[in-house]
Parts: sequence; C-alpha cells; structure tokens
Amino acid sequence: MPDPVEIKVTLADDQVAAALDALRLDRPGQRRTVSFLEDRRAGGDALVLLDAHVILRARENEGKADDSTAKLRPVRRSELTVWWQHDDDLRVEHDWAGTRHVLAASLDADRPAGRIAAVRAGTEPLSRLFDDAQERFLADCAPIAVDLDALTLLPPIAAVLWKDLEVAGVPGRLVAERWVVDDLDFLELSARAGSPVEAESVQPALEAGVRALGLAIPAQQETKTRRVLEHLVRA
Repeated sequence: MPDPVEIKVTLADDQVAAALDALRLDRPGQRRTVSFLEDRRAGGDALVLLDAHVILRARENEGKADDSTAKLRPVRRSELTVWWQHDDDLRVEHDWAGTRHVLAASLDADRPAGRIAAVRAGTEPLSRLFDDAQERFLADCAPIAVDLDALTLLPPIAAVLWKDLEVAGVPGRLVAERWVVDDLDFLELSARAGSPVEAESVQPALEAGVRALGLAIPAQQETKTRRVLEHLVRA
C-alpha cells in the first residue's frame, strides 16, 4: 500500500490575519500549547536534534490529555528497522510543502493531563513525556543517540487548530493550525492525499485554492518547526 501524503501551505505575518478572514476562522478552534525539546548542551544556536532529523514534541490540549510525538523527518526507509516497518502504531507518511517532498515516520503517545506542566515545573523528569515504545523507536531508528533527560524543554507555543475546512477546488477537508510565539505568527493549511500519485493533483489544487482567496504563498516553504526552533534557541 502506498504511504499517505500530508500537503502543507504555510502563511506568515501579515498574511495570517487575511487568511483567518478569508477562511472565516472566527469560530473557536481547539486550543493547545506546543513545546519542543532540543539538546542545548552545545550552547549557541545549535539545533542538534533537528539537524539530525529528530523532532520531539509535547502538547497540552485544552480539555483533553497531554500527548507527545517522536518523529524522524526526513527519514529513509533503510533507517526504519524491519520490526518498526510492521508496527501498526508507527505513522509513515510523505510530507510535502512546496518543492520539499520528504518521508516522515512518527510515533505518538497519550500522556496524563498535567504531565507537561509537571515536567516544566521540574517535578517530573523529561523522559516522562514519552512512553517505552517511543524510547525504543528512537533507540532503534534515530540517526543519533537521544538522552531524553539531558534535553531542554523549550518555551511553549500557543496554537489553535481548526478542522473540516472547505476551500473551493480543493478535494477533501482541510485542517488549519495557527502558531504564535513572541513576534512569530504562522498559519498552516494542510490537505491529505492517499498516495504520492494522488498528491500530484491535490498539491496544485491546494495552492491554487489558497491564491484564489487573495493570499500570497511564500516562495520558500520552510517548515514552521524549523523557524520556531531557530527563534526559540536564539531567544
């Protein structure tokens, strides 16, 4: 079976307010707080994990349990052991943004509500953000050794998620997520396709639909994760 594809368009700065208005996102969305972990032992602006294609994220979800994600992006299939390639909980999908087409593999885990707050307060170790399966995934498949308790939980990002959006000419329902931290403001629109072949038609339809709303898509579709992490470590 082909791997599914998540197709993204990220808007920033002055385009965010225009997009919220064009998409009529004046209704409440799901509020959550997103926090990333990085290895800050080297100091400076180094993003040791991200540059090794390892992304560790924890989320506080309003009215719901916390959750965490261990992700490798980009990843090659050769980096996924045979055991993990047949694990039903491992999500393997393509991630497309502009001309950047990569494969990603991630493993999620629910955590008790309040777990992230406890870790930030120093009453729980960082490793408690992840479960045993995620730790085994990182040990088996990550290109570098990851010592969870030696990492730093970076400052939180305020996020709002809206689902089931419709944009004329775009097949299926879209998801929008807004991230705000300090002076950074992003809105990411995403569509899904069942395979790379299907995505070849969905991606131009998504980009055309966004432009038809009067929105300008930045030529450089850098991931919001990298831009936010670069900002947080500099700050």
